[in-house]
Amino acid sequence: MNYARIASKLREQIIKFSGELSVGWPKVLRRFLAEALYGIQARQSVRLTEIARALEEKIPLRKSQYRLCRQLGRWGLWAKIENALCQMASARVKKDTLLVLDISDIAKRYARKMEYLALVRDSSEGALANGYWTCNVIGVEVGERLLTPLYSRLYSQRGPDFQSENAEIRKAISFVSAHTERRGI
Repeated sequence: MNYARIASKLREQIIKFSGELSVGWPKVLRRFLAEALYGIQARQSVRLTEIARALEEKIPLRKSQYRLCRQLGRWGLWAKIENALCQMASARVKKDTLLVLDISDIAKRYARKMEYLALVRDSSEGALANGYWTCNVIGVEVGERLLTPLYSRLYSQRGPDFQSENAEIRKAISFVSAHTERRGI
């Protein structure tokens, strides 16, 4: 198997996808998005050190990591990505597409100092654990296996902007409904 050819093809696909996703964004932000997506895919990790290693830049790893961290800290980055992704995905939503809303949890059993860590019901273990809640909306066509992610939000009851689980659900419905122009069931 020719790994160099596969890696090259993967990088081309990621650059194409990130280019479509980041139309109209500043050049530095478009580059960051492409590099972050490639690094996550290549190293199968979301750690900045691993992403920086995947980039194989000729500068010290620490400098690459710092640059990625600085870009990741940009104000409004998540909102831009979230809007662009939902806009792209909403083109697949038809009048009879099922829009499935799922409230789930991410248990961080060994975490002690993560920001806004709260008690959640760990559904895989059936017990209480430290963690976060997630609210996701996925589009699916009846009889097909293709899933279209439209919305994903991680939240905590201890977060400063948390109101209630119902408010999170309403936010998700409003966001997806606005992007799909009320298509879907």
